[in-house]
Amino acid sequence: MKLTNQSCLLSLAVIGFGATTQLATAGGITAHKAFYEMRLGDRVQNSNIVNVVGRSAFVVERDCDGWVSVEDYMIEFINDNGGSDRILSHFESWEADSGDKFSFDVTEDSTFLGRKDFGGFADLSSTYNGSAFFSLEPEAELELPEGTYFPVRHLESILDAADSGKTMMAATIFTGGEPDDALMTTSTVVGGWQVEDDAIDLGGLREDGFWPIQVAYFKPSATTAEPEYEIKFSMQPNGVVRNYVIDYGDFSIAADLTRIEDIEEPVCR
Repeated sequence: MKLTNQSCLLSLAVIGFGATTQLATAGGITAHKAFYEMRLGDRVQNSNIVNVVGRSAFVVERDCDGWVSVEDYMIEFINDNGGSDRILSHFESWEADSGDKFSFDVTEDSTFLGRKDFGGFADLSSTYNGSAFFSLEPEAELELPEGTYFPVRHLESILDAADSGKTMMAATIFTGGEPDDALMTTSTVVGGWQVEDDAIDLGGLREDGFWPIQVAYFKPSATTAEPEYEIKFSMQPNGVVRNYVIDYGDFSIAADLTRIEDIEEPVCR
């Protein structure tokens, strides 16, 4: 298992990571800020991770030309030898409304890798192929194949698929991060519409129900059917994620929504 910032993203993004209010925008996503409490989910018997505690906060908001997404999280992993590791991360990205431009900046501080600050950007053509560049490897160019998605456009496509009754979707997605982990192929399964009582007061961001969605992430060069990780989440039509689970195979991290705030749109000319 390799822990990376992308592994904890609801791409969620923008996993998660918006309503039928005045804040609703193109694609159905509503600008909002969501806070989650994180804990250990399932684990296999021989996993060296015996407990997980943490918190995450996700922001998805408009600017005049696109979407700004921010993820902050702190996770502490308790090992079977009694030790622990901690990750603090700040991931900020911008994506154009047209879905053809993307930039990101990351600050990570962990007990096992120390502090890292890096970023990058990517551009796509009209057929959504293009190139990505990284501050960690300024001379290296990552080729993005035709049909590549950035996180917000991918999320919008998942919501469109769910709304139309489509249950499966495959996509190549560029999420940013370190060069080896920035481009992934995904397989998405959308479950049937569900209605259940709200765990917290969602206010004006509340919808009548949600879709259970599962996204498996694979390296483009993968030769096995086992994903690098999977993200399962309960998503409303406005993009609000009520809860999510990140499954690494030998253990999983579960997160529950504890608080949510709406965000006003900017005044643009």
